Amino acid sequence: MGVVDMQQLSYEHLEESGYAGYLAPRETPERVLQFGEGNFLRAFVDLYFNQANEAGVWSGRVVLVQPRDAARSGYAARNQLNGQDGLYTVLVRGKGEDGKTVDTSGIVSCCSRCLNPSDPRDLASVMELAVSDDLELIVSNTTEAGITYDPSCTADEPWPQSFPAKLAQVLHARWKAQKSGPVILSCELIDHNGEELLRIVERHCADWGWETEFVDWLEHACAFCTTLVDSIVPGRVRDPKEAAAVAERLGYEDRFLTVREPFQMWGIEGDESLAERLPFIKAGLPGAFVTPDVTPYKKRKVRILNGAHTGFAPGAWLAGLDIVRDCMHDEVIRGFMDRMLESEVIPALSDELDHNDLEKFAKAVAIRFDNPFIDHQLLSICLNSCAKWRARNLPSLEDYVAKNHEVPACLATSLAALVAFYTTGTVSKEEDGLHLVRPDGTAYVAKDDESVLSFFEEHAADADADLVDAAMGEDGLWGHDLHEIAGLRDFVVERLGIMRKEGVRAAFQACLR
Repeated sequence: MGVVDMQQLSYEHLEESGYAGYLAPRETPERVLQFGEGNFLRAFVDLYFNQANEAGVWSGRVVLVQPRDAARSGYAARNQLNGQDGLYTVLVRGKGEDGKTVDTSGIVSCCSRCLNPSDPRDLASVMELAVSDDLELIVSNTTEAGITYDPSCTADEPWPQSFPAKLAQVLHARWKAQKSGPVILSCELIDHNGEELLRIVERHCADWGWETEFVDWLEHACAFCTTLVDSIVPGRVRDPKEAAAVAERLGYEDRFLTVREPFQMWGIEGDESLAERLPFIKAGLPGAFVTPDVTPYKKRKVRILNGAHTGFAPGAWLAGLDIVRDCMHDEVIRGFMDRMLESEVIPALSDELDHNDLEKFAKAVAIRFDNPFIDHQLLSICLNSCAKWRARNLPSLEDYVAKNHEVPACLATSLAALVAFYTTGTVSKEEDGLHLVRPDGTAYVAKDDESVLSFFEEHAADADADLVDAAMGEDGLWGHDLHEIAGLRDFVVERLGIMRKEGVRAAFQACLR
């Protein structure tokens, strides 16, 4: 038949052609209202729901709601996805736990329709679902900026501007209809996302003079869950030749096809009663779990996965590497990362989480970094590196010092590499950032907050010792004076000197002796 458009592959066509994958029956009830239709939700959250259907522990479908005011493109996306009967393809590509390459595909069939509330008819459909007896769960991923308080939102708006105000309208309609309270799963990457969403919804209730009985229903009948999600979802296949090859392999072209890695984790704060209400937990799907507190798991992710990135990326870039995968095949860079995690980061976390679990997670991180399908650019990781190092690496360094009363070599060397990243070559500040040149002659731009860029521009010509003194004493970079950490200043000066004379690779190698 050749390559066809996905819109030609309706339910009926797939059934008639003997499609070997799972297809949710079209009459399956709509049990999930989802704010967001982007790649992450479709490849991660909706895949979980699809697998719960396939496992036979649940029978439900998801209604996608575009959370932002839609321009013409928003209507086009809605129409195109609906034109595909809500069907789309997920490619799972990368390496599994055993290190073997994974490259599988499947059609997700749990999404019944996509609605754009800018269209009054779609808004009416959203509010109909809000009071449906079938509705069990509300899911969101409106980005970190989505869970914010907007005082301009009013109770008489049909569809307010902010996501929390929209959710308040949906839940108020459900309460007035005397329906049960749903589980709300916030996937936005902010601390205590469920608690913060509830706080803002209740603030709107106070602004609008809504009933105290409704607020009580929000707090006791609804479950605003704090969650932690973790899976890399690059989205579409960007290389035209590879995209054509994928379409040829599948037999159809899917404009909503999305790519994700094999690793997945969805931690949700709650108890056993909540676990019974979540279909993907009941199905025992990998990576999903309910826990009384996701905070330790977030610390694990931030300090191991994100901390590894920020710990080696600036130095690896200066050493002449360009993408993360190549770092995993470089003996010195990989050795530096492994030593930092095994000897400095993980021991500081072992008081809160199981040591073996931490080591297992670190090994999974290395496998994820070696994904043959993702060219993760080091420069993109280096965006806003100072704030990242402060949040991801400084706490590990301070915990290590408190526990061992000495400076951790790898973490301190990563600080030296960070200083070098902002001050290597001829430094000039332009509108797009600091323009620099790495030792191999490659020009690059360091992008960060204006205050960070101005600081390093001002001190780039300083002698190394003076530069380190100025950087460590700049409270705006780290929150406090790093001279308070005994021995750190002299160690960073020494490692920065090695980087200037012998290169970053030599400084990293010094940590492995």
